Amino acid sequence: MTIHHFFLNSETISSAQVFLYGQEHHHLARVLRLKEGERIRLFNGKGEIFSGRIEKIERNKTLVRLEERLEPERINVFITVAQACLKSRVMDWVIAKMAELRVSKIIPLITQRTVVRFEEGDRKRIKRWQRLALEAAKQSQSSFIPEITSPQELEKVIRFCSEEKKYFLSEHEGELLKDILLIEFKDVSKPKPSSIIICVGPEGGWTKTEEELLVKNSFQPISLGQKIYRAETALLIVTSILTHFWNA
Repeated sequence: MTIHHFFLNSETISSAQVFLYGQEHHHLARVLRLKEGERIRLFNGKGEIFSGRIEKIERNKTLVRLEERLEPERINVFITVAQACLKSRVMDWVIAKMAELRVSKIIPLITQRTVVRFEEGDRKRIKRWQRLALEAAKQSQSSFIPEITSPQELEKVIRFCSEEKKYFLSEHEGELLKDILLIEFKDVSKPKPSSIIICVGPEGGWTKTEEELLVKNSFQPISLGQKIYRAETALLIVTSILTHFWNA
């Protein structure tokens, strides 16, 4: 039996009774047509997840009684992906897949070869990405929703980056990702990094100046081998591997 997953917009969940409003209430009552007494799950996007039972469905809200705090998902290493902005549909797909992979933060990058342009304060696009991330988290029953920043210039991301491990995907240099991770795992006494950032360029790739800037600021170039991939495919491969190694 499928147990449906709903987002509760709350930093912490401290009461035995909670309400679902807006889109979550609409989805429960009007789309799925769930009934009073049915069991559901609720999560707040910060790792907390509960099982509950629908107590009352009203016109504009649903009352849920929480029954059990469930074991939260374990995130050992927080992964940030900084992807150069791609065309609209492709970027939408990237956002959904990164949410499904439980990344902690998504930074849309503006690079020298970025084709997509943004108006300052492009809130509509960011809100769509946030909605897509929420939907992907619900479908994959994740208890986390990635933070999505506004589009950032590469130089700004590099300057303020605080992650412990810094990588960028390079077509021209760098060790194979598998070799880097095998070295990391060979020494079992070595602690896992607390956080990782991976930067992936646009369809046209990084410029030489950008790659030099990344290396100068302690970003390690990594390679996926001799095969050529689309930007979104390369991001999916590298993030899947990092997630499997560090957070499986």
